[in-house]
Amino acid sequence: MILLLTNSRDVTTDALMPHLTARAEVFRFNIDLWRDYSWNIHPDGFELADPTGRICTESSTGAVYERKVMFDPPYIDIPAEGSPESWLQEEVRLIWSGLKDIAFHEGKLALIHPSPYGTWYKMRQMRLAAAYFPVPDWQMLHRSAVQLASPIVCKTNGVQPLGKGRHLTVSKVDSARLDTQYPWFLQQMVSNAVADVTVAYVAGKLFASELPCQSGAVDSRVRTFNGADSWQPCELSRDEQQRIIAMMQKTGLSFARLDFMRTPQGLQFLEFNPNGQFVWIDYHNERGLYTAIVEEIMRIHRKHIPA
Repeated sequence: MILLLTNSRDVTTDALMPHLTARAEVFRFNIDLWRDYSWNIHPDGFELADPTGRICTESSTGAVYERKVMFDPPYIDIPAEGSPESWLQEEVRLIWSGLKDIAFHEGKLALIHPSPYGTWYKMRQMRLAAAYFPVPDWQMLHRSAVQLASPIVCKTNGVQPLGKGRHLTVSKVDSARLDTQYPWFLQQMVSNAVADVTVAYVAGKLFASELPCQSGAVDSRVRTFNGADSWQPCELSRDEQQRIIAMMQKTGLSFARLDFMRTPQGLQFLEFNPNGQFVWIDYHNERGLYTAIVEEIMRIHRKHIPA
């Protein structure tokens, strides 16, 4: 059995499920619906039950795959007197983080796993990538002068909302108007970019898509989420493929979704997400993205539950 950790609204999970269930029994745990499940975790293992009464035990689990363990909304605005719901969600999240930790120790954690080389936050990503691709100049500052020449964009290091579910998207900013009493993550804007390029890396295999740049648009996610544009398959040169694979091998990760800007001179690296969404890259599995993901999960599963 494959234990799939996710949430009920993740469309990537919905698209992946038929490909997985065709190969093995899948127990889907939706963390946002945790009240509908029961579990018993003890020194000798665990037993989980879903709302239909299906049971998943540690001994029957051959692979654990983390898709998107998050609540909706992912964070709660906590009033001064505290929030019982926030406490409950964090307690449940940490229980499932503990199960992933056990799965990693037992060699059952498939595709999405910790790197043996530590955590790859954005500043470390960009330092590594600079050995393989041009990286737009960047600066993280607080009470310091902006050193980048205009135009620049403001980015974030995480996904914490500003409040009421609002998020700070990648935005063009005027450095003269920035209040440096706040911490900022700034980057040189790639003014000559012709397209956003995103690449899913799956255990050495690459699946790339692109979205042409629009005048005045900065954060391509907004256009995608609004349904205004759709990503189309694109080809990477052999050299680009080799450089991406070499860079990812340095990270020790088996999966990531990498973001680039395409310029007339080639790709410029922006960042990678070790568990990024990928549903739009090959939704109908025409290029085999879902097949590659399922094969990697099944490789781990067969080690523990032989066919």
